[in-house]
Amino acid sequence: MNNLIDAILEIAKQNPGGFTVKLPTLEWVTKGYVCAYIETQNCFDREGLEKVVKHALENSQIVGGWLDAENNLYYYDSSRVFDTENEAIEFGRQNKQLAIFDLNNFREIRL
Repeated sequence: MNNLIDAILEIAKQNPGGFTVKLPTLEWVTKGYVCAYIETQNCFDREGLEKVVKHALENSQIVGGWLDAENNLYYYDSSRVFDTENEAIEFGRQNKQLAIFDLNNFREIRL
């Protein structure tokens, strides 16, 4: 588990704009609509990432991260990837998210 955490921390360091990867291979997810689970809201630093990885391994096996330029914190999420925007929006609303991310067009969709 520590090796996986270390590898994700390195991905985050090299990708401050954000990333989405599949566990345990760390293969990049490049298409679909990404939405985080409410259970991993406000997870940052190594401790938060550990919580995210545990949750992701038990659920959809997707981890994402992004830098909030306003507070300079790098947030981590256990996420799901959907084929359609509507499915992601519905899941996002159920999980009290402010936005989902469209990997197909690399854009945020506010909810």
